[in-house]
Amino acid sequence: MKRITDTITFIEGPFFQFPYCHCVLVQDDRCCFLDTAMPASHLLEIIEEKQVDVVLYTHGHLDHVYNRNRIHKPFYLYPMEEMWMESEQKFLEAFGFSSSEEKVFGKLMMQAGEWSSGKPDGHLFPGQVIDLGKNRIQVLPLPGHTPGHCGFFFLDEGILYSGDIDLTDFGPFYGNPVSSIEDFISSLEFLIELQPDMILAGHGEGIVKRNVRQRLRDYRDIIFKREDDLVANLKRFGKATLNEIVSWKTIYGKYNYPEEYEALYRVIERNMDVKHLERLIAQGRVVKDNEYYVVT
Repeated sequence: MKRITDTITFIEGPFFQFPYCHCVLVQDDRCCFLDTAMPASHLLEIIEEKQVDVVLYTHGHLDHVYNRNRIHKPFYLYPMEEMWMESEQKFLEAFGFSSSEEKVFGKLMMQAGEWSSGKPDGHLFPGQVIDLGKNRIQVLPLPGHTPGHCGFFFLDEGILYSGDIDLTDFGPFYGNPVSSIEDFISSLEFLIELQPDMILAGHGEGIVKRNVRQRLRDYRDIIFKREDDLVANLKRFGKATLNEIVSWKTIYGKYNYPEEYEALYRVIERNMDVKHLERLIAQGRVVKDNEYYVVT
């Protein structure tokens, strides 16, 4: 745990281990968690010592709402994020698990993340200001990763808890059918203009204090590099089907993930490739000829 201010504490999660993320504890007149996906033992230690009153979630992915059923406190999130908690089938569809093999893996992931259906105690809305006492937190809509992904901006400190806008070298994740590249770019452009003094992110190094604006630009530009790499490969091969494009691993090629997770990463690679292809077609850089994609 790292003290950011006298009331804001950054809780580091295990580095890129599912179903965990970095979280934030605000100890104020009302005590608040921003996301709860820390090791269960750590959470239980905190809630034994602190009287937590409310939980705010950046979005509904399991690696951010993990422990929801342990904490037994009112929780809030964007209305569009309820789909992740509505039903098992809705979760699988929203994540992009479609084939029988993929659904088997998806259900294993849901078990590991302790998925359960549920309803929030209330909803978060754009621009809403949550007054905890010393801290005023503004809800910032930051869609793209998911439709209702949001950030929490500490108005008086200039600190942003950005959830899965994590500023990692991997870059933006928009690997679900419900994700949006265009929305992600817009969210990043908004943050570049906002110029927060510090970003507390859900993954990676977590605390970003220096060159925040440039870090946001560099993170955004990874999207454009992925598209340039995809177009370069299409030019090299002349044409390619979607399955062939997925096999190039434009997104995950340089990452050595365990073979047993192939089904998961193939789903994500396919979803992200499809979104890039749709965007490239809209830009007129690529056309689809029957089953083949070709550079114009």
